[in-house]
Amino acid sequence: MLGHRPDRHGEPSSRLHSHGDTFDSTRFAALLEVEGELSLGLVEEAITVCAGLFDDAGVQVRRVIDLGCGPGVGTALLTQAFRSASVLAVDGSRAMLERAEARATRLGHAGRVESRQLDLNEDLASLGRCDLAWTAMAIHHADDEVATLQRIRSLLDSRGLVCVLERADPTFIRFADDLGHPGIWNRLEAARGEWFESVRDRMPGAMNAEAYPSMLAAAGLHLVVDRTLVGTLEAPPDAATNQFIAGQLERTVRDLASVATETDLHALRTFVQRMPPSTEGRWHGASITSSRKLLIARPTAD
Repeated sequence: MLGHRPDRHGEPSSRLHSHGDTFDSTRFAALLEVEGELSLGLVEEAITVCAGLFDDAGVQVRRVIDLGCGPGVGTALLTQAFRSASVLAVDGSRAMLERAEARATRLGHAGRVESRQLDLNEDLASLGRCDLAWTAMAIHHADDEVATLQRIRSLLDSRGLVCVLERADPTFIRFADDLGHPGIWNRLEAARGEWFESVRDRMPGAMNAEAYPSMLAAAGLHLVVDRTLVGTLEAPPDAATNQFIAGQLERTVRDLASVATETDLHALRTFVQRMPPSTEGRWHGASITSSRKLLIARPTAD
């Protein structure tokens, strides 16, 4: 049955302290849920790859642990994909777990999903064993990724798998409208890529995207899948998505101030300033491209 368990002292465990209390806000949990829904296709693709590996090995998945589950978008997909399995949703933020719990209940999964408030930097042994340890956009929050991966390895059954999903490239939004500047979205995307490379070594997760294979190996895990997933979808015209798009465009204006041409920046800045309130749902012709680094590994022989 879905429900929160306190730690053994009766008090909630510590939060993902690298971000302070940001992750424990209801507003931020809602924002991450929108972003998760916009990258559903990538998560489904990653789960399909995992399921195929289990099928090839003749393993029936009985238990899944979603580490750093956030608002539970991935938790719900894991529950749907592995119908014979129970799923444990784990996060350091109570606000995230409440969102995950509500989503599981809404989708009729509450009977198969349990939640636990626990930080990735803590001892994970109390979570028990599993066939699949799933961690999406979460490992980079750990103080020591290798140590955390070692703790995750100890949770795996002999033929178990750990799946790591991390951001590959920044999310990019473009419109059918070229703002009177043909090719502007291609140029802005190229500029955003240039900006991303210049700050990669200062961004949690992004700086380690290429280092995770060696981290997995150091944690006693053998890499069996290493690929980049990319997906583009037409933005649904709802208020939550509109708010997400507005935030992304405003961030793009700030990030590209010293990279994009002033002509393109002025056009984008004017476009953003003229945008109506996000609740009016007018984002016609917007597409969102997301990408994830997918790494799947199994325990090496002792």
